Amino acid sequence: MFQRFFALIAILLITFSGLFAQPRIKIIPGTTLDLGDLYKGQKGERVVTIKNVGNDTLRITQVKASCGCTAALLKEKKESLAPSDTVDLSITFDTQNQPGKVTKQIYITSNDTTEPKVTIQFSANVLEVLKLNPPYFSFDNTKVDSTYVKTITITNPSKEKGIKILTVETKFENLKVTLMKNTLMPGEETQLQAVFHANKSGTAQGMIELTTDNPMQTKFDIKVYSWVNRK
Repeated sequence: MFQRFFALIAILLITFSGLFAQPRIKIIPGTTLDLGDLYKGQKGERVVTIKNVGNDTLRITQVKASCGCTAALLKEKKESLAPSDTVDLSITFDTQNQPGKVTKQIYITSNDTTEPKVTIQFSANVLEVLKLNPPYFSFDNTKVDSTYVKTITITNPSKEKGIKILTVETKFENLKVTLMKNTLMPGEETQLQAVFHANKSGTAQGMIELTTDNPMQTKFDIKVYSWVNRK
């Protein structure tokens, strides 16, 4: 009698333990991150820890970033976590084409039924050592055998430090550029003049490459576009 009773209790305990076995995902230090101020061209990096705080194996099935500017990689490619086990997630944010205040997301999918998709959200403030107005040269609706002149205003947005533009190199066919002033004190501006002679029809793109004495952004690219019509 007692043997059957204890056997029944054992079966029930095993059954209930199986029913209540559940993986639980936890992100350390949390799902909201602030990468602070970054200069354009820098890479913001942060490492978070994924921990299984449940009592069954946690299986990570997907880690996906909201855009191509962000990489999220599990270290050691460890996708299964036993209870209390952890794995680091390396997050890298490329600021190259992300000026100003930005917010991005990383999605982690797992077999945690209470929270099958966890969102990590991070923010950053991407600064530029130079501001351009307009941000690029566009020679649209031009004609063959004609010459066009356009100007970009370059400003030093810093309130404390001056900046020197060391070189200006054009990498666009039939384009000549002239920088009016190469040393800018805080808040000062100068003009970059571009003279484009259209000698053939079609579309093209290239860039003007600036180098500066600011160690946070020694190279600065200005994009150039053209759309030349036949006569």
